[in-house]
Amino acid sequence: MRMEEQLTREHEACTVFSVKLRGEVHRCALSDEALYLLSQTLDPRLDRIDAYIVLKRRVAQAALACLEEGVAGLPSLLEARHVIAYA
Repeated sequence: MRMEEQLTREHEACTVFSVKLRGEVHRCALSDEALYLLSQTLDPRLDRIDAYIVLKRRVAQAALACLEEGVAGLPSLLEARHVIAYA
């Protein structure tokens, strides 16, 4: 089994965002806990599209922070510990 297929199957139940960081597109899979933390403080007055844009921006900020920490790449699954600063 190829590595891409294996990673896709592992994260089928996760929410995946595609974000552009440093000129490259990355697929960021979020655990349920991470998604909850990022969406917990969304303004309820936002419509669906605006809320999605804000959420995607928070995912991109968390992913960029992971890249800037000197890690070789993004983790295969962004967990609550990765996004806690943006919640």
